[in-house]
Amino acid sequence: MKTLAVFLLAAMLLAPSCKRWENPATSMVSADKSVAVLILNPSVYTMQEVRVRGKVWEMETMGEPAESATFKLADSDGNYITVVWEEEIFFAEGDIVEAAGLFDSNFISSENRFDPKLAAQTIRVLKEN
Repeated sequence: MKTLAVFLLAAMLLAPSCKRWENPATSMVSADKSVAVLILNPSVYTMQEVRVRGKVWEMETMGEPAESATFKLADSDGNYITVVWEEEIFFAEGDIVEAAGLFDSNFISSENRFDPKLAAQTIRVLKEN
């Protein structure tokens, strides 16, 4: 009986120090990712914070003056993700930007494809058009 009590006490003391293992490549907040990596592995990065660089294309603004925008963030090969920005617009179509935020990707069964989106929390202009 004493052996069982000692074992249970040891298990209770050691249990909080045992954490679940997480892959560092997918668990890092604002990890730098390429557009292609996000498109090829959407389920891995869904609901993860990521940082990605690309060129702003097909920007649609909402409000007058523009208070928010949706645009394609494309890499040099033409791969893109949709970015949603809910703040003041200080960048333009054609600018190279770095966007960081929460990545999500829903599967559109009628089109048999994923719809990768980034809800951007920060955007930094790297090069103006």
